[in-house]
Amino acid sequence: MKGRGLSKLTMDIFEEFNNHYKVFSDKSYDVLDPLNKEFMDDYNYFHQQIEDIDRRLASIVCQAFDDCSGPESAFRLIDILSTLVERPLIKAEFDQKYPLLIKMLDREMDNAKEIYDDQMKRIEETSFAMVHKNVPQVTGRLKWAGELRQRITVPMDNLKHVEHPALEQAIESEDAQLVKRKYEQLLILLDEFQNRAFQEWVSGVDQSCSENLSQPLIVRDELTKLIAVNFDPKLIAVLREVKYLHLRSDTAPEDDKPQETAPAAAEDLYSKNDTLREHIINLNMTVQWYNYVRENTLEVEMPLIEDQLAEIDKKLEQAETSLNWNGEITAYIQEVKDAVHDLQKRVVQAKDNVEKIVKLMSTWHKVPLFERKEGKHETLLNLDDRKDRLEKRKNEISEQGQQIHALLKENLELFKATDSTDEWKAYVDYVDEKVLDEFITLIMCSLKFLSEQTVDRQGNTPLFMAFMELKRPNVVFDPALDKDQADGFFELMDSITTDIYRQASYIPRLAAHSGHEHYQQEMEDNDELQAVRTEIMERVERIMQKAMEYKSSFDTYAYLWVEDREEFKNQFLKYGHVLTPEEIDAHGEDGVPESKPTLEQFKEQIDHYETIYEEVEKIERTVVLETWFRIDSSKFKQALLNEIKRWSLMFKQHLIDSVTKALDELEQFIKETDAGLSKELEEGDYDGLVAVMHHLMRVKERQSETDEMFEPLKQKIELLKTYNQEMDESVYRQLEVLPEKWNNTKKIAITVKQQVGPLQTNEIQKIKRTASEFDVQQHSYREQFRKIGPFQYSCPNSYDELDAKNKEIGDMENRMAKLSESLACLRFQCRTISS
Repeated sequence: MKGRGLSKLTMDIFEEFNNHYKVFSDKSYDVLDPLNKEFMDDYNYFHQQIEDIDRRLASIVCQAFDDCSGPESAFRLIDILSTLVERPLIKAEFDQKYPLLIKMLDREMDNAKEIYDDQMKRIEETSFAMVHKNVPQVTGRLKWAGELRQRITVPMDNLKHVEHPALEQAIESEDAQLVKRKYEQLLILLDEFQNRAFQEWVSGVDQSCSENLSQPLIVRDELTKLIAVNFDPKLIAVLREVKYLHLRSDTAPEDDKPQETAPAAAEDLYSKNDTLREHIINLNMTVQWYNYVRENTLEVEMPLIEDQLAEIDKKLEQAETSLNWNGEITAYIQEVKDAVHDLQKRVVQAKDNVEKIVKLMSTWHKVPLFERKEGKHETLLNLDDRKDRLEKRKNEISEQGQQIHALLKENLELFKATDSTDEWKAYVDYVDEKVLDEFITLIMCSLKFLSEQTVDRQGNTPLFMAFMELKRPNVVFDPALDKDQADGFFELMDSITTDIYRQASYIPRLAAHSGHEHYQQEMEDNDELQAVRTEIMERVERIMQKAMEYKSSFDTYAYLWVEDREEFKNQFLKYGHVLTPEEIDAHGEDGVPESKPTLEQFKEQIDHYETIYEEVEKIERTVVLETWFRIDSSKFKQALLNEIKRWSLMFKQHLIDSVTKALDELEQFIKETDAGLSKELEEGDYDGLVAVMHHLMRVKERQSETDEMFEPLKQKIELLKTYNQEMDESVYRQLEVLPEKWNNTKKIAITVKQQVGPLQTNEIQKIKRTASEFDVQQHSYREQFRKIGPFQYSCPNSYDELDAKNKEIGDMENRMAKLSESLACLRFQCRTISS
C-alpha cells in the first residue's frame, strides 16, 4: 500500500490506540484491596495491545521506506518519523533500512552521471544542449548544470545531518566511500562544463558586438525590392543571455550566487537594450508596411503610387548605406516610419474601399429579385408586390451606387491621383470590372433561381400557374399561352428577366469613358447570362406548347360550346336527328322528309350528355406540366359541365314543356268547349248555331289524338324521373282529372249534336230560300241595269251614275259571298259532325 493508503492505515492505528487508552483510563480500581488483580489484568491487556500497534506501525514505516522513489524522499520520511523510530519494536525493524540509504545514493549518482553523459553526447552531436523553454542557450546550459548539481548535493547534505549508529557504521563502509568519490567527480565535471560553456560564449561576444553594430540598418533584396531589418540575431542572442544572466543572479540565494558575469561589451550593449528594442520595433513596423505595399499593391495600383514610393526609397537609401546602429537614428527612423505608414495606410484604405464596393454589391448575391412567398416552398412565384419590390431594389441599389461613387472618389484622394490621367482611368476600369463581376453574380442569382425552379425534376414544385377558362367560342388561358398574344405568359417571363437585367441600370457607370451610361448593356451582352436567359425562355416556349396540347385534348367537346343549341333542337324536333351534309345532298330540291323524334330518341340524346358529364367530372381540376408549371382548369371544367347540363336540360325541358303544354291546352280546350256547348240555342240563332257546331267540330277533330295522349305523357314523366326531373304537382293533378273531364266533354258533344241536328236542317233550308230570292233579285237588277243612263248617248252624268251602280253591285256581291260562306260552313260542319 502506498501514499494515501499508508496514511489512512496509520491514522486508523493511532485511533485504535486512543480507544484502548481511553477504555483503560476511564475505569476505576479499588487500590486498597491488595488481592484485587483487575488492574494488573487490564494493564497487561493494554500493554499487549500497544505492542501489537507498534508491530503494525513498524510494518507500515518499513513499507513507506521501501516505497520511497529516491534518497531525497527517504530522508524526508526519516525527518517525519522523528522519535517514532526509537520505539523498541519499531527500531528493531527500521534499523535494517539505514544501510539502504547508501545504495539509494549510489543509484542517484549513477542516474546523474547517465544524464550528464547523454547531454554531453547530444552537445557533441548537435552542438545543442537541452535547455529550459524560452531561456537562451548559454544561460540554459548553466541553469541545467546547476539543477543537476542540486539534485546530487541535497541528498549528500541530508546524509550528514542524520545521526544514527547504523547509518554511521554504513558511512564508513567501502560502498559509501565509492558514493562520495562519484559525487566529487560529478561536481568537478559540472564545474568544468559550466566554465567551458560560459567561456566559449564570452570569447565571441566582443567581436559580435563590434561587427554587427556597424552594419546598415536595413538590407534590400535587389530582385524583389523587399527590405528587412539588419539587426544580427547574434546581437539579439547576446542581449537575451545578459538579461537571463542578470535574472539568474538576482534570483539565486546569497550563499549560492553564480560567479559568471557578462563581458563589458555585452553589458554595454545591454545598457542600450531599451533604445535598440524601440528602434527594432519601429523598423520592423516600417519594413512590414513597406513590404506590404510592395507585395500587395496591384499592377493597376502601382502606377498611382510610383512617385510616392520613389520618394520613400530615396529616404531608405541612407538606412541601406550610411546609417548604422551606433549612430543617433531615432529621428530618422521616426520620419521614415511616418512616411511609410502614411502610404501603407492609404493603400490599405483604398483596398478596403474596393472591398466595401464588392461587399455592397454582394448584398443581393443570395437574394433573388423575385422569390416564392416568404417561408413557403410550395407557393408560386410571388409577383403580387412586383412593383413595390422593383422600386425597393432600385432605391437600395441606387443608394449604394452613390456610396460606390463616393468610395471611388475617396480612392482618388487616397492615391493622390488626377482623374484625367491614363493611370487613373486604368484603375477606374479595374474597379469597374469588379462592379461588372458583381452585377453578373447579382443577375445570375435571380436567373439561376428561375432556372433551377423551372427544371423538370423530382422535388420541384410549381412556380407558375395559368387558369384555363371557357370564353365562348374559345378556350383561353390566363395569362395567355400564345407567344404572339399581348400580356401573355411569354411576355410576362420576358418582362421578369428584363426586370432582373434592369438592376444593372440603377448605378451610373464608373468608367464613364466606356461609352455606356450604366451596366445593363454589358449584362445583356454577357454570354453566360444570355445562355441562362435563353434556356429559361426555351423552357417557357416548351411549356406553352405542352399547355396548348393539353387544351387541344378537349377539342372533342368543342361542339358543346360552339354549336347553336336552338338550331340543333329545331332540326332534332323536325327530323329526329341533326341533318348531315350527305343527307341534304341526297334529297336535293325535294328536301329531307320530316320525322318527329320518338321518346327513345330523346332518351338517347339525354343519355349521351349524361355520359359526357360523367367523363368531364373525372377531369382533374389542376394538372402539373414539367413539375414547375400548373394549369388550373377548375373554371373551364365548371363551365364545360354547365354547357353539358344546358344541352341535357334542353331536351329535358322540351319534354317537360311538351307535357305541361299538352295538359294545359287540353284543360283550356275542355273549359272553352264545355262553356260553348252549354249555351242555349233558339230558333233562328244562326251565329249561336255556328259557334256550337264549331265546338263540336273541334271535339271531333282532336278526339283521336286526345284519347291517345295520356299514356305517352306518362311515359315522358317516367323518363324524366329517371333523370331526377320531378314535375309540378299540378301536372299530376291534371293527369288524374283531365281524362275524366275529356270523357265528359265528349258526352256533352254527343248530346249537343243530337240537339242541334234539326236546327242545322232548318238553317240550311233558310239559307237556300234566301239564295233563291237573291237569284230573282239579281235577275231583276240585271234587266234594270241594262236600261241605265250611261248606256244612252244623252246621259249628262254617266260617271256619277256608274259609281252609284258599282256600289250597289258591290253590296250585292258581298251579300252573295256571305250566303255562299254560310251555306258551305253549315254543310261542312254537318258532314264533319255526321262522319
